[in-house]
Amino acid sequence: MPRRLALAAALVIVLASCSSTENAATVNGVAIRAVDLEQTVADFATVGETQIIAGAADGETVRGILTSLIRAQATLEVIADAGESVTDADRDAVRTQLQEQGTQDLPETLHDLIVELNAANAALQRIPAPTAEDVAASYARSPKSLGMLCLRHLVVEKESEARAALEELSDRPTDEEFATVAGRFSIEPNATTTGGALRGQTGECISINEYQAGFDPAFVGGALDAKAGVPTQPVKSAFGWHVIYVRPFTAVSDSVSASLAAAAGEYLLLGALASAEVNVASRYGRWNPLSGSVVTP
Repeated sequence: MPRRLALAAALVIVLASCSSTENAATVNGVAIRAVDLEQTVADFATVGETQIIAGAADGETVRGILTSLIRAQATLEVIADAGESVTDADRDAVRTQLQEQGTQDLPETLHDLIVELNAANAALQRIPAPTAEDVAASYARSPKSLGMLCLRHLVVEKESEARAALEELSDRPTDEEFATVAGRFSIEPNATTTGGALRGQTGECISINEYQAGFDPAFVGGALDAKAGVPTQPVKSAFGWHVIYVRPFTAVSDSVSASLAAAAGEYLLLGALASAEVNVASRYGRWNPLSGSVVTP
C-alpha cells in the first residue's frame, strides 16, 4: 500500500486510550470522542498530510476525518452484526505489511490506526452474503439497508404532470405497470424502451454511494426514503419532477443477490451508513445522509 493510501486508510478506527468525555459525533448512540478526532488530526499534521494554523486545522480536513471515523463505527457494527470479528491474525498481517514498507517515522497512534483499519477491512471482506430469506426480508423492510437501490423513475417538467402520472398508478403497481406509465409520461430519453429503469454497470441495481456521487441530492433523498413497490410523491430535482419507484424484490432479486455475493460486506456497510442515526457536534458540522458525509452546518 502506498504511504498516502495507508495514511488515508487510517481514518477509520477510533482510539480508545484518551479520557475526554466530549463527543465529536455519535453513531447509533455510540460515541466518537472529540479527543480521538483531534489526535488523528494532529497525527496527520505531524506527517505533513495537513496543517494546523493558529491551533486549528482546515475545516474541510477535519470534516473529512470525522466522516471516516463515522464510517469506522458503522464498519465495526456491520462486522459484529454478521458474527465476524477483527482478529489478532488480521492485525499481525497488517503490521507485517507495514513493517516491510517502513513506517518508523509515523506517530504510534497513527500507526495503530492504520493497523486497526486494515484489519477491520479484512474482517469486512469475510462477511458472507445473507441468506435469500434474509435478503428478501431486508429489502421489504428497508431497501436501502442492502446498500443499493433498484429503481425506476419518471421525470416531467411540471408537478401537475407528475401527479397525473401518479393517478395512472395503483398504490402498489407492478414493475411492468410502472414501466408502462413511465414510458408514456417521462421526458427522459428512451423512456419508452427502458420504462424508466436505472441500471448500473453490474445490473439492475446501483450502489448507494454511486447515487450519492452522481445524482441530484433531492433525487437521492427521495430514493432513500422510498419503500419497495410504492411510487413516491413528486420529487423536485434540478432536472424536473420525478416519481421514484423502488422495484419489487421479485423483479430484481437476481441482481441484488449477485451484488451481495460479490461484496456483501461493502454493500452492507453502505446500507448501515444510509440507515444509521448519526449526530455530529455542531462545531464540526452536520451529517448529511444524502452525501454520506459531514458537511458545513
